[in-house]
Amino acid sequence: MRSLVSHLRYTIRRLVKSPGFTITAVLILGFGIGANTAIFSLVEGVLLKPLPYPHSERLVELFEPSSNSPWFAFDYPDFEDYRENQHSFDSLALFFEDGFNVSGRNEPERVSGWYVSGDFFRVLGRPFLLGRPFGRDEDRPDVRPVVVISEHLWKTRFGADPNLIGANLALDGKEFQVIGVTPPQANEEGIVDLFVPLGQSKYFGTFVTTQRGSHNFGCVGRLRNGTTLNQAQTDLEVIRKNLADRYPVTNSPFGIRIVPYLDSVIGDYSSTLWLIEGAVACLLLITCANVANLLLARTRERRREISIRAAIGASRIRITAQILAESFVLAVVGSLVGVVLSYSALGAIKALTPSNIARFQEMHIDAGALFFVLVITVLTALLSGLFPALANSKRDLATALNQDGDRGGTMGREQHRGQTILVVAQVALTSILLIGAGLLVRSFQALQSVPLGFDARHVLTADLYLTGNRYKTQAERQLFFDKLLDQLEHLPGVSAAGLNTNLPFRRDMINSFGVAGQPDPEPGQWPDLEWQLISPGYFKAVGIPILRGRAFTDQDSAESQKVIIISESIAKRFFPGQDPIGKRLHDFGDLAGETRTFYTIVGVVRDARHRSPDVQEQRFQGYYPYPQSSAPDLINWGTVVIRTEGDPHSLITPLNKSITDFDPTLPISNVAAFDDLVAKAFATKRLAAIIVGLFSGAALFLAAVGLYAVLSYSVGQRRREIGVRIALGAQLTSILRLVVTQGLKVVGVGLVIGITTALELSHTIVGMLYGVSANDFVSIGVSVLILCVVALIACLLPALRATRIDPLTALRE
Repeated sequence: MRSLVSHLRYTIRRLVKSPGFTITAVLILGFGIGANTAIFSLVEGVLLKPLPYPHSERLVELFEPSSNSPWFAFDYPDFEDYRENQHSFDSLALFFEDGFNVSGRNEPERVSGWYVSGDFFRVLGRPFLLGRPFGRDEDRPDVRPVVVISEHLWKTRFGADPNLIGANLALDGKEFQVIGVTPPQANEEGIVDLFVPLGQSKYFGTFVTTQRGSHNFGCVGRLRNGTTLNQAQTDLEVIRKNLADRYPVTNSPFGIRIVPYLDSVIGDYSSTLWLIEGAVACLLLITCANVANLLLARTRERRREISIRAAIGASRIRITAQILAESFVLAVVGSLVGVVLSYSALGAIKALTPSNIARFQEMHIDAGALFFVLVITVLTALLSGLFPALANSKRDLATALNQDGDRGGTMGREQHRGQTILVVAQVALTSILLIGAGLLVRSFQALQSVPLGFDARHVLTADLYLTGNRYKTQAERQLFFDKLLDQLEHLPGVSAAGLNTNLPFRRDMINSFGVAGQPDPEPGQWPDLEWQLISPGYFKAVGIPILRGRAFTDQDSAESQKVIIISESIAKRFFPGQDPIGKRLHDFGDLAGETRTFYTIVGVVRDARHRSPDVQEQRFQGYYPYPQSSAPDLINWGTVVIRTEGDPHSLITPLNKSITDFDPTLPISNVAAFDDLVAKAFATKRLAAIIVGLFSGAALFLAAVGLYAVLSYSVGQRRREIGVRIALGAQLTSILRLVVTQGLKVVGVGLVIGITTALELSHTIVGMLYGVSANDFVSIGVSVLILCVVALIACLLPALRATRIDPLTALRE
């Protein structure tokens, strides 16, 4: 033990005596370890950490997929059939996202909430801070309304009042009794402020819950202990086939799909995080190779000392351990720096990520991340120190003395070869990162240049939900919005104002449709329509041009003929070479026990992206006048859209005042510039491009440093040779060419290996790209060009140093 402590002290003293080398190595290692720690914490917190529920591995989400979507939601009657006939689950539960106007005790506020079925809390196993959950007995419309609130709402609105249990809470003008407070266990789905029994919702008893074909609900389940996904899938397939036989029109188009709840929560950005993890692993390898090069150069200065130790009896293992000790000390100090950097990196990632993206805001440096730091520290020390240690532990005194007198010794050539191999590896890994970053940046640029079909600039949006006795009927709600929009249009700086119940990139509201006079499609082949209820001024407010026909007017009322404005894609698909104006579409209400409703086409507008900008195939879109809602008793909300002549944020105060003048009890929510909402749709793509781009830049810098170090070492080794060349009349350009060619050969080998590897790995990234091929020659060409320019600069610096060698001084050495 005493020998180990003494050895450690000696190593530290040597490092302190070389502050330039030590600081450089520590910073390089700190950056590499810090980046890996931050990204590991991100991957662990989002992808690997179990959901915050008991035995969360048994939680699944169920879907009824169709030919158009593998993630299609459940309908209520199907849920009841599956729940009563299945044998694989402890229980199943439904949930339906909605918003609520909360009033009383404080200013009115719009909060997020879920309607959930009675088994919801039992399925998830959520704990409670106060009170209790509700169950099936309270999931009925004929009992006293109850509500469970979140810890977040309990603290922010009610000051963590412990006496809140049993008190009444006004939701949408209706009194609910608070029976429980639950902590934020469900943060993976965003902030949910309260939970209301589905049976007590305004939707219960309508066609939404009593008729088949209304797919509006999420469905979660808890597998029985010992039941696998395949067994549960087989069990539910039997039920699905029976339902398809009993209800062929409504059920034969839909299947049944079970997905682990964690997979459903993290959605489609898991591949992005794994890509970032691969990029940061490459950066760590480049870091280790760079530090190994520094250690090789440092041990070259100690070759006499190492040889003397070997001559007086030091074993090769002891010499190797002594050299490895330096890399371990550097790695330990670098890991401390890295932990500090990782905190800053996580903060930056959170700042770049919208708060509504699942689980990102919950990531932090925990015990698992610190253990990862320990493992990565040991691994880094071995990777960066083992090669220099082995390369320099087999010296003998005669060789060392000979090399001191002559720089052309064999060991020097072996060391130079080792350094060159390390640089080739760095260049190869850097080229892979650069090509990957280039593809992501090009994909992001292509995505941003996709025509959205609307103009989100200079547009302010705000959500309004009308509840209470003043807005019981559709006519009352329509009157409110008409007056409000008229007042907003007359505000200074406002050029147009409109209303929409289904704004792009916010939610999906889908119905199937048919064309009058054409045969009905086979079940499962019905085209889907993204439907939106709008006011007459909506198209002007968002800049969607009317290509044919007219916009809605005040004459398109609830009592007038049912009309619709369709997207251009519908006209091209179903009315090729025809004028669609005057033609009719219809819904399939008759399949759900209602009457089939026909709508006359009065206008055609340009297609607008609605689901997401990176979804290649967009659904057809149909626009209906707000007064002609097919479910007027349920549609009591809308997003106000205001086009301004300047900064849309300047209209926030006038907008709030206008609404308060109409109804001071009415909350306004989600006030934001439209282009900010659009930007959130690009969040994960932008995050991947930024992070991989930063790592690629860091890798490029480290590779350049490694190349510079190798060439500088080579120039030092060949100092006498270069001096002789100059003395014999060699031109400076020849000396430059000699050194630069040597460096570019190293770069060329690394590039060939890197490009070949990148092309082989291209299939792993293709799913993340938009509008660009995984073998995009522009991305590869630009990456190669950048690397070559940086490499040329790294080669020129030692080459210029070589041209300044004094022949007389070099020959005397």
